Amino acid sequence: MTILSVETATSVQSVAVVGENGLCATEAVTQPRSLATAMDRSRRWSIMPAIDRLLNAIDMTLSDIDGFAVSIGPGSFTGLRVGLATMKGLAYGANKPLIAVPTLHALAVNVAGIGLPICTVLDAKRGELFVAIWHTQQSSDEYESLVCVMEPLRLPIEHIGESLSSHMQDTVIVVGDGVSLCRQMISEQFGKRVVFPAAIACFPSAMSVAYVGKERLARGMLADGELAPIYLRPPDAKPNLPHRAVESSTSFESEA
Repeated sequence: MTILSVETATSVQSVAVVGENGLCATEAVTQPRSLATAMDRSRRWSIMPAIDRLLNAIDMTLSDIDGFAVSIGPGSFTGLRVGLATMKGLAYGANKPLIAVPTLHALAVNVAGIGLPICTVLDAKRGELFVAIWHTQQSSDEYESLVCVMEPLRLPIEHIGESLSSHMQDTVIVVGDGVSLCRQMISEQFGKRVVFPAAIACFPSAMSVAYVGKERLARGMLADGELAPIYLRPPDAKPNLPHRAVESSTSFESEA
């Protein structure tokens, strides 16, 4: 079973192909938060060219793919929409299944093999974090042994200690790009009971998305046509109110 996956929820975006024997190929890039010029934007990494490069490098085509896995958030509004739209289109065009993978699940997979409880934390901006907590169960598959014991939520950084304490029985791994925002706070509160992995594990990856997606596909856990990203917060941009558009039009006509 071969899975093509994408992860676009954070600034580190990636694509991967995972087959029966593990990772076949992957490509990742750190996207800048803002692109100042049109030339910058034209050079920006994008999913479809990356997928083409990946498949060409391993001498595969979309017809060789058994399923498409996509990270569905929480995370970047724009990144999630682009990733999901791309994978929906590929899955529909290839008539292959689409598998949705929560971003915090993919992040937890990065450190699942250690066997400790995991607290995943992503920077939600505005002084907040996206948080979920996972426990490990005995299983023949380390990725499916993860059980979510605190569903993903958005909370202020200063509340992370309270959420963590109610689930802490022993040592806990805290992983994600939100670690830099809360590391000192929870270190002071929990001391050596908290473990922080290397920075390379702190971003969800397309490879982890593929591993979760592969197991979900085997279990028949497929996305439906109504699949939408998990945002956990309202969008920053809001449409103009209808009455304001009318007022603006009236003012323009009177000046003319």
